[in-house]
Amino acid sequence: MTTPRPPEPRRRPRRRLATLLAAVVAALTVLAVTVACARIPTNGPVRDGDTELENIGEIGYIASGPTAGASPDQVVQGFLSVAQLGPTSTSSFAVAQEYVTEEAWEGWDRYARVLVLQEDPELDLGEVPADATEATVEATVRVVATLDERGMYTEEARTNEFTVPFGLTRSAGGEWRISQLEDGLMLPAAFFAQAFHPTTLYFPTPDLTWWVPDMRWFPRQTWRTDATSEILAGPPEWLQDSTTTVIPEGTSLAIDAVTVTDDGTIDVSLTSTISQASAEQRALAAAQLQASLAEGEGRTVVLSDQNTPLTTAGVDSISAPRTRGEAVALAGGELVRVVGRELREPDEPVSLAGLDPTALAAGPGDEPVVVRDGAERIVRVTGDGAPDVLLSGAKLVPPSVDRFGAVWSAQGGELLVAMPSGAVRTLNVDWLSSRNILSVRVSPEGARVAIVSSGPSGRLVHVAGVARDAENVPTGLSAPVQVGASVRQATQAVWQDEAVLALIGQEADSDDAVFLAGVGGLPGQGGLSRAQPGVPEPRSVTASVGTGSMLAVDSGGTLYSRQSSALWSIVSDDVDLVAYPG
Repeated sequence: MTTPRPPEPRRRPRRRLATLLAAVVAALTVLAVTVACARIPTNGPVRDGDTELENIGEIGYIASGPTAGASPDQVVQGFLSVAQLGPTSTSSFAVAQEYVTEEAWEGWDRYARVLVLQEDPELDLGEVPADATEATVEATVRVVATLDERGMYTEEARTNEFTVPFGLTRSAGGEWRISQLEDGLMLPAAFFAQAFHPTTLYFPTPDLTWWVPDMRWFPRQTWRTDATSEILAGPPEWLQDSTTTVIPEGTSLAIDAVTVTDDGTIDVSLTSTISQASAEQRALAAAQLQASLAEGEGRTVVLSDQNTPLTTAGVDSISAPRTRGEAVALAGGELVRVVGRELREPDEPVSLAGLDPTALAAGPGDEPVVVRDGAERIVRVTGDGAPDVLLSGAKLVPPSVDRFGAVWSAQGGELLVAMPSGAVRTLNVDWLSSRNILSVRVSPEGARVAIVSSGPSGRLVHVAGVARDAENVPTGLSAPVQVGASVRQATQAVWQDEAVLALIGQEADSDDAVFLAGVGGLPGQGGLSRAQPGVPEPRSVTASVGTGSMLAVDSGGTLYSRQSSALWSIVSDDVDLVAYPG
């Protein structure tokens, strides 16, 4: 009589989380395309097609729980597939709970961090004896971006690969369930923008005339509630010295929900602390929430002190960041205006006699116009008069003009600011002390500045808040946030939209190209920076915030105008420099 051989440990092959997810994404894509096709215009100008679909949260998916006898890796695969749908559906998290033990579920913080993946995780189940009661499944992930618990998005400079373990236990009934898991969600970049809603929070400038945008990403099911909580918490640290708040400290939501009624009313019920605000402050708070939550026409924010509606008067218009004025260009040795796709003579001729223009900038409404003369001077140019020297130095970077008429440049790691009064301020910024500044661009509202610099860690693009005194003189910069981390060898950054930069840089080992990069993530394509092909060897780029207009000059002096994300038309063949105000 032979003795039966004991069962051999089994090792399952690496499994890619693809089958179920592919079906989900395919279904969502079909539905999204169907909705979009109903809105395709049949006439009018060519436009960029990057707009987010509305009501994407209404696209549904029926999640299913674990099947009887599922192996450990199948349980993990099912959990990941269902959990990533949680931001779009409250029922999906309820189903995800079926894959996890009660104790593990209670300790799991689903939004502590979100890993945005290049592709689906690869699951690996080690050897599991047939009589085992514990098992470990390792998920190999390739992370391209992360999202923190406050909805702040950070793009990775390089794809970051590491392993996330899942511990499982087998119940008395023989079914495997996840008993140990790390906090947070994992989902591929292709699905990220469908699960999380890109939301622009607005905070007023200290003079209460402009909104300063702060891009966040919140779960689609609760984005208005989450956005309201973050507005009540105040601006992020990097914007605290360049914005203000009108909501009394300690104010919070009276109920953990912001609802939208059938008539478009957005009900925001706040704790009684809001009663400490003056009538003007309440009106500004309502305007701030309106700007952040309305998302289109036909919706109105109504504030209440718990259940008592608050009366809010109208406020003077507060402007979203917007470029004011036309682009100016140096063509054939003369300054001209760029109007649409045409070059036109300026209203008043400007003299460039005796100058060697190597960079160009203009203030709001195209006043003042300044040029870099060689690399050692920045001057204001007028009619027939001699140019006014604003800044002198060695290897000055191209200038930028803020809304107060101050002219910014840099030399080495120092920022130089020439005030309209003629005074020059030098800003010594700690995080720039060991770096060499290559590009400076102040945002239209003057509360933020985009800086490209080089140093021991390579070329980096940062955006920082601008601190000013009571006379609006810049006094310093905040700690920065990095933007466009995946774009290599950046040489220039300008504002393309209120929270988007246009960059010149490289992708991997490719030639220079124009890129768009979001300050807090770029809406669409998982928030990642993306190239805007069509300009060979771009030398400079400029853009108009609020209109979407973007111009670029290539190495041969050809001026291009962007028509869509992949289409640029030629404006002129003899242009050296071009710049929108800013």
